[in-house]
Amino acid sequence: MKQRVLTAIVIIAIGLPILIYGRLPFIILGVLLALVASQEMIDMRETISKTPLEIKVFTMIAILMIVFSSFDFRTLSFTGTLVFGLGTMALFLFILLLAVVTRKQFTVNDAGYYLLTIFYIGSTFHSMIFLRSLGLNLFLFMIIVVAVTDSGAYFVGRKLGKRKLAPLISPNKTVEGSVGGTILGVLVGSIFGVITGVSDHVIVLAMMSLVVAAVAQFGDLVASSMKREYGIKDFGTLFPGHGGVLDRFDSHLYASLALYILINVMNVVI
Repeated sequence: MKQRVLTAIVIIAIGLPILIYGRLPFIILGVLLALVASQEMIDMRETISKTPLEIKVFTMIAILMIVFSSFDFRTLSFTGTLVFGLGTMALFLFILLLAVVTRKQFTVNDAGYYLLTIFYIGSTFHSMIFLRSLGLNLFLFMIIVVAVTDSGAYFVGRKLGKRKLAPLISPNKTVEGSVGGTILGVLVGSIFGVITGVSDHVIVLAMMSLVVAAVAQFGDLVASSMKREYGIKDFGTLFPGHGGVLDRFDSHLYASLALYILINVMNVVI
């Protein structure tokens, strides 16, 4: 517990000023975390199958290309959607399948795993950096909804939880906890959004909060499922007591991608 607290203090001391300032320092931090997360995915796969060095390099390059998809380096802002990133995925799908043909130790399953890694890490970190480029309050909105939902689910689940939400993946999570956490996340998110001016539309804020709360819990379950599949406790060791980047930010990555889709694809007005 002491280690977890000390690590949390360090994370806040370093991360909070960067988050508040935004712009280039936040972009650099986001890229570094994306690269660490990429390595965590590679390390997890290598528990059952070794990966050729060039595939690791290609994966990292593809992830960076998607992270910076539609990014304007002059204004440090995003100018469009992930169309270029999807084109990048198509190119690297060809490269991965070529590796399947030319290398005996690299299978179709390996290719599928690394294509998923490229999309998972690239699109979510792209979304996270994009959200911060739209404003600090929107990013804080996402963080607060995720935190309140997680805490609410824990306390409501301990008090009222009876039915297991996903017993094979996360035995301690309950349906009652999930519902309670979601309701609290929607309430707090809507209030925070109104106070800070994230949106003038309460219904829009409630909808955004609901999506973030639901997707954040889904992201946590997906991360737990992956770790169970590969028989590991944590994705990494970057944050002592907390695990790796994907342990610490699994819910936030999914929530960022969900908000990105709402704003850019579904044209939700904020």
